[in-house]
Order: sequence, then C-alpha cells, then structure tokens
Amino acid sequence: MLIFALVQSTGCEPSDPNPGTGSDCEDVNEASVGFPELFRMYTGTPTEITVEGYLTGVVASSDREGNIFGTIYIQDLAENPRSGIALKTDLVGSDALFPLGTRVRLWLPGLYLGLQDSGYALGTTREVFGNIFLDRLPALATAERLAPDCGDFEGIQPTAVRAEGLDSTLVHTLVRIQDVEVDPEFKSRPFAETEEETLVPLLSCTGTRLGLVNSGYSEFRDEELPAGSGTATGILLGEAPEYRLLLRFASDLDMEAPACPDRYPPVSSDRLFISELADPDNETGARFLELYNAGDQPIDLKGWSLQRYTNSNPEPGNPFNLDGFRIEPGGTLVCTADPETFEAVYGFSADAVLSSNGPADSNGDDNLVLIDPFGNRVDIFGVPGEDGSGTSHEFEDGGAFRRGEVFRANPEFNPGEWEIYNDSGGHGTEKRPLQAPEDFTPGSHNLNRGGKLQGDLPKDVKR
Repeated sequence: MLIFALVQSTGCEPSDPNPGTGSDCEDVNEASVGFPELFRMYTGTPTEITVEGYLTGVVASSDREGNIFGTIYIQDLAENPRSGIALKTDLVGSDALFPLGTRVRLWLPGLYLGLQDSGYALGTTREVFGNIFLDRLPALATAERLAPDCGDFEGIQPTAVRAEGLDSTLVHTLVRIQDVEVDPEFKSRPFAETEEETLVPLLSCTGTRLGLVNSGYSEFRDEELPAGSGTATGILLGEAPEYRLLLRFASDLDMEAPACPDRYPPVSSDRLFISELADPDNETGARFLELYNAGDQPIDLKGWSLQRYTNSNPEPGNPFNLDGFRIEPGGTLVCTADPETFEAVYGFSADAVLSSNGPADSNGDDNLVLIDPFGNRVDIFGVPGEDGSGTSHEFEDGGAFRRGEVFRANPEFNPGEWEIYNDSGGHGTEKRPLQAPEDFTPGSHNLNRGGKLQGDLPKDVKR
C-alpha cells in the first residue's frame, strides 16, 4: 500500500519504461545544483542546504534483494561518473519507484549534507547527547522530494576498474572491479551471517585487498560465496587502502573464471629493475625510488618486494611488499615515503607509499635490493654490508640514474650501469648536489638521464 501511494505521488508506474515522462514532469534545468557545487557547501558537520534547486543524477543502487537498505545511491552521470552521493531514507522498496538507472531529480532545500562511508550523503538530522548526526529522511518526505527526471530512461554502465586503480572520485558510484576473487579462506561460506553485517575479504589477482559488505538480512545471505575469480560489481565505499564494495544482487559476483593463482601464477623477470634513486639536496621529503619495466609484457608485482640495507648493516630491514601493483611495458612505479611533499614538489602523486626509513627514503649511503616472488635477488644498487659514504654507490644530496643503454636487471652491483651524483665526488661519481624537481624525472625513465641534468629534457620524455 505504501509503495502504491508513493507511486501515485510521483506520477510514474514502477514498470514504466520511460520514468519521468508523466504529466507532472517539468523542465527544472534552470534550478539545478551540480555535485561539485553541492559538495562545497559542506562545513565539516551536517550542513543545512539553503539554496533553492534540484540535484539531478542517475540511480546507481537497488534494494531489490535487500543487501542495500536505508540508502539510495545517486551518481552524476550514467557512464564514467565524476561524483556520487548517498541519500539516506526510510523508504522501503525504492527499486520499484526508482529502478536502477533511472534519472532522478532531488529537491535540496532543507536537507542536510554530511558524510557516510567516506563519501558525501544527504538526509535529515537527529541529536544524540548534544551531537548532531545525519539521519534517514522519512519515506513520505523522500517521495515528495525525489522524482524521476524529465526524459527517457537513462540506464547505467558500471565503471570498469582494477582494484589498484580505485580512487576517491568513484566513492558512492557503481563500479565493476576486474580480476578479483573471494579470499580463499571464505570461499564456499555463506554471503553473510544471519541478521549480521558481514565483511568478506576480496582480493585482486595482483594482491590488492578490499572488503565485500554483505547484509545478514539480504535474500542471498545463505548462498555460498563463489570459488573462482572474475568481476565484482557494486557501490564503492570507504577510502584507500580500505575500500569496500556494496553488492546490489548476488549475481554482482561473477566468478566463472579459475582462481587467481591458476590464472596469474607468480613470475620473475630480469626486465624489471631499479631505474632512479633520489636524495635531493634541497628537500628530503622529495626522496623517491623508481622501478622500470624494460620488457614488452606487463609485469604483475605480486610477491615482489624491495629491501634496504641501512648504512653498513649486513642484514636488510623489513621488506616492502609490492603486491597489488602492475607495471606496463615501458612503464614505471614511483615509490615515496612522503606522499604529500612528493606531490607538492613534482606535481603528481607517487604510485606507492613506503614507510619512512624504508627503501624510498634513503639518505644516499644505503643499499637497495629488488626481490622476486621466489626470494631471488633480481636487481641491486650498492653493496650490502658497506656504508655508501665515499664509495662508488654514494648518492647523498644527489641521485642515481640507470643509464639508458641498460635494459636488464643485474643481481650484482655494477657502477658502470649508473650515473651517480653526490656532494663529495670520487670513485667514479660526480660531485654535484641535485635539486628537486628540476634535476629529477620520476615516472619518465626511457632515455639516458644525462641530457636532463644538462637542462635539456628529451622531447619524448613526458613529466
């Protein structure tokens, strides 16, 4: 009865193939508020919206099988969205009124803007012990504010992305994550414990981890989780490195392919090597380590690691695991220990964040080693057990650049494969402190770096 009454109030039948074309449909473009404009209104606590206008977007979620409850997710575009938002609501059976892919408009004045699952959300508020929290909008109030927009049924296309390519712009939008599998320890278990929200670990075939959010009240809670690998489709929640995926239907887990280890067994390669090390004289936070794939095939870094031998220590520190990364032919992986400073100095984000005092945070007298999935040393800079100061592998206040003619890794250090700059000189190195960003090319190893240090950046080197 409630659904029937709400349908009557919106003027559209649930089965209408062209929602929004009823007699109450009117042009509201002049009163629209864009997603970025709306997000800028947030003040850090639930913020009342006072501007007159509609938010228009496409429904990205469905409560048909009960895994999504109390929220309708809306994204700005049907394909390749730039933003998404959660509308908190008490409306039950919203899928019948606003089917997946329906273009809708939401009347904003009087709603409150807040955060939910690391993304923006709209609703009403409630007070608990003097604190204001975002709460669900009553069902009838939802029907009064939310309506199918003018025009034809929009449809929706999930954004295809790999787990390692997820970013904050996709939160509260519909994504299809490729090459994933349920954690082997959870395969063949039920989707969720009865009446309990269950977080199931999901792994990409490259090792990136995320969580699968399953409701203990969903229709598919007792079904077994699939044993293979494939794609997972749902609403993205959370933030790196702990993204979560909220399924709409059990069929959102399409795991018909063999398990990841059978599809992508660990591999070694001598075409992957350390290509650049930086200890800038002017900014220690701009230190980095770069890896380069000189081969003609992508290299999955599952099982690979980096080690640092600090000063003259004969034993390495804790290794940094490179699971979850993949380097395309001719591509690089840039690692930093200070992502904020790195981006401020070089103008873009590093690919991987390593711990301080780790492989990407050397002060120029340490030794760095690249280890393959089988524990073998594939490439090295320096001599473990020997402090780099005053040697052929010192790059203090400078940098070390793999020469352009080197196309294979070397498990034994060969100074002749490197151009090395520091503040002392000698032993085949050049006494020349280097400055960031101008003396370095993170992410652009494809030619001999000498031209860069002479102020002549080759035309096909892109920053």
